[in-house]
Amino acid sequence: MNWFYEKKGVRYDNVSPEEMTRLIRLGELTASTLVWQAGMTEWQPLSATSLSAQLSEPPLLPACRIPQGLAWVLAFAPLIGLFLEGVVAGLVGMNEDQLLDALSSGEFWYITVLLNIALGYADEARLRKAGVNTDLFGKMAWLVPVYLWKRAKELRLTATTFWVWIATFVVMLLA
Repeated sequence: MNWFYEKKGVRYDNVSPEEMTRLIRLGELTASTLVWQAGMTEWQPLSATSLSAQLSEPPLLPACRIPQGLAWVLAFAPLIGLFLEGVVAGLVGMNEDQLLDALSSGEFWYITVLLNIALGYADEARLRKAGVNTDLFGKMAWLVPVYLWKRAKELRLTATTFWVWIATFVVMLLA
């Protein structure tokens, strides 16, 4: 009995079981690829079908089992960075007026940028260790809002961390 599968929004029809096995072994189809066969009521991930025996890698951990703490710290990184900018300004001996001038002029902007980039790459490394294939979005970790959006989509989560990052970034700009 032939299979159907979905890849990047395109449906592929009447694929033989042998061809499906070949595509799985080549890595073209993964545990999360949606498949369907006559007799099934709805599309299912490949890992939930008889084709799962052909997988050489385990399926992705459920998103609820992947720690999200670092992503939430990243979501608040613009405000954390602003706080750290104030700490650094205080450590270099600025008085209150100089501190406010330094923060409003963005004198220490690089602290927030470096914090965001470091947290983005740390989160991407944590996802890789959890078995998430970050090839499609991991290199975007330096561009935090894009990374958070793609991260949420890959893990099939809501984009709440993305929206929180946007909000905290706007608050940081207004501060």
